[in-house]
Amino acid sequence: MKKFIYSIVTLLILILINIISSKIFNLEFIELSFCVGLTSSVLVGFFSSEGGLISDMTDISIKFLLDSKSRNSSHFTKFHINTPIIICILYTLVSAILSIIIYWEYF
Repeated sequence: MKKFIYSIVTLLILILINIISSKIFNLEFIELSFCVGLTSSVLVGFFSSEGGLISDMTDISIKFLLDSKSRNSSHFTKFHINTPIIICILYTLVSAILSIIIYWEYF
């Protein structure tokens, strides 16, 4: 039930962001849906991972205080696949498919 609620809330947030951005830029809903989906997928994916370059940069100030065994890191970024990232990716795929179908005559 928790995943279903997260799915609905994520989808509603994506649609709301898309509606607001289409009103601001005076464009159609479908024209911005792929950009909103791609941007949200990247942002949610960025904040769903742990480790990597950003974490190493924030930890650099205290790493010199640790012994050599703790300093060794594998530089492996752990990525957590959660419900919002799946919904964002699906939103991006559906919007890309719909954009191709709608604008097929322009290709």
